[in-house]
Amino acid sequence: MGNIQYYVLVDKSTIFHNEDKDEINKVEVEIQDTKLPFSDKYVDLYLISNDKNECKSYIQNLNKEIQKYFHIEQVGSEMQYTAFIDILGFSNYIKTEITNDYQAEEFYDNFNKVIEYLKHEKQNEFAIEQADYLNDIKLRYSWISDTFVVSVEYMNEIKKNDENIIKGMMIFRLSIIIASIHHFMASKFGLIVRGAVSSKYSCITDNFILGEGVAEASKLEKEVAIYPRVVFEKNIISDEIHEIITRKHKNNDLNFISKDCDGYYFVNYLAMLQNIPPMIGKMFKIPDDKIKENSIKQKINVIEKYQKIVANGFKIPNGKVKAKYTWLNDYLGRVLLKEEFQKNIINN
Repeated sequence: MGNIQYYVLVDKSTIFHNEDKDEINKVEVEIQDTKLPFSDKYVDLYLISNDKNECKSYIQNLNKEIQKYFHIEQVGSEMQYTAFIDILGFSNYIKTEITNDYQAEEFYDNFNKVIEYLKHEKQNEFAIEQADYLNDIKLRYSWISDTFVVSVEYMNEIKKNDENIIKGMMIFRLSIIIASIHHFMASKFGLIVRGAVSSKYSCITDNFILGEGVAEASKLEKEVAIYPRVVFEKNIISDEIHEIITRKHKNNDLNFISKDCDGYYFVNYLAMLQNIPPMIGKMFKIPDDKIKENSIKQKINVIEKYQKIVANGFKIPNGKVKAKYTWLNDYLGRVLLKEEFQKNIINN
């Protein structure tokens, strides 16, 4: 992807023993008292390199008593996927449904549940045997009006044999988030979602969005996605990646990524209900023997909401708008009528 650099640094907020401080002062500094990008942390930089092993060797050659103060910081990533997610019908919903401060506050509280969910996902750590790399997949997000921008990037070195597996897991994690936003908007507001995913560089902070990845995803959302789906830039899903992500279901309509008739892959948010219930919203304490029952109810409720959205959409006289609901209706039929899907909704 972009240019990755590794910094050997010492955090300026660290408290040193006096004798250690004297030893550190003997080490030549490359850049003194500077800030890392989009950070409030001040550091001293001792080495800047494109080779992480060079940084490791540098620290190993220091006095053993002070090695603990020196850290390696990575700036940039080898792989990054950025999703630009637009909420369709948002402006009209605000115009018709938000007419006073009480309604505005209720809407904000509900809409903010998406941000709370993203915060939770960002802090999530995985303890899965032989899958430590999952903790190197970092999430970034921002929200502007009716648009969410969500990015996953891999913040470690990638061994060639692991590349496709890591890409598959990054796509899976991003797809779970996209599907969850789909379901939440449908069930809570009766709104549909459209978007796209790019593999190009994006810089995303809480209040700042920049980069070719965001621009590319935004362009794909408007020109290619068209319908209530989130499509992938064509170079993201290679044959090798597709083989990995379709191991569980060979049927195109049951995989978490599906190929549409125009050749674009999109997040198959309905199919993800087979194994993952709607993720956004308040979690209540549910007895163990009721968890499965509650999960099935949530899934069925979301499906019914989509069916209601289609029924309401067909009442709109605008042909261009109606085409979106025709696509959604066809999509519902392709997935919901599959016998395997129906069994999985009940059994998983």
